[in-house]
Amino acid sequence: MRLLVTGASGFLGRAVVASGAEYGHHMIAASRSGAAVPGAGDVQASGELLGGSSLNFDGVDAVIHCAARVHVLKREDPAKARAAFHAMNAELPVQLAKTARDAGVGRFVQVSSVAALASATAPGEVLDDESAPSPTTPYGQAKLAADRALAELVSENFSVVSLRPPAIYGPDVGAWFAMLARAARLGVPLPIGRIDNARSIAFVGNIADAVVTSARSHRNGSFIVTDSVPISVGTLYRKLNALSDHSGRVWNWPRPLVQPLARAALGERASSLTGNAAFDGSRFARIFRWEPRVDMDEALTLSFA
Repeated sequence: MRLLVTGASGFLGRAVVASGAEYGHHMIAASRSGAAVPGAGDVQASGELLGGSSLNFDGVDAVIHCAARVHVLKREDPAKARAAFHAMNAELPVQLAKTARDAGVGRFVQVSSVAALASATAPGEVLDDESAPSPTTPYGQAKLAADRALAELVSENFSVVSLRPPAIYGPDVGAWFAMLARAARLGVPLPIGRIDNARSIAFVGNIADAVVTSARSHRNGSFIVTDSVPISVGTLYRKLNALSDHSGRVWNWPRPLVQPLARAALGERASSLTGNAAFDGSRFARIFRWEPRVDMDEALTLSFA
């Protein structure tokens, strides 16, 4: 198969290209600059994509859309940020899918997010594909809008799947995982041992494999994709400490004391440590007959190294 990947130079895009190449597919890496990506048989310079696609879909069997806007830039006007999220994450996927369909492509894979359902869950709650969507962020709202609009494009000759992974980690990832890994390497004690929350996280290599698996199928729909059960931040930090030979660096402070300290130190990002975000991707695994290739302990070792 010939698979074209947008956002191919990004964190997930690079892993998707590598995974597809391992399966023997001809991978076409599309990025703004057309930079070389390991595993790609061809590269294309996509430019900004918004306002009209400059991509060449000739001979392409499936498009895997990884390009997205994730963060609000510093000092960015909230209204402009919301409009930018909608343009990049809601309008662009539909525009690309229509162009690909008209060019004869038979399959479109949208890399969405669990944020299309929710960015947080209640204690003890685990959301699945049957849960009613209730996104609370511009990012999640735009992803949900794209998932719904793309579903309307499905026809006998054009199939669409939207995959919704949780927070993705792996080598060179940023955000909260990088913060925890850095603290573990330095042996920084953190008072999070009694934070018994539940957060879904997934290894980038496993999500890339799930993406390629879906591109090889002709099933339609939106699916949560996970590779492990939800984990507490205290358990995760203990695992990272073990990898750095810094045991006993997780203190068991009372949660009511930890939460205000986390908010003071991390602001809005504190919920990534103390909050819940638990999701169930078993429906995808069952329907696509998919199993993660790497378990969490091995994935954390690869990421930490």
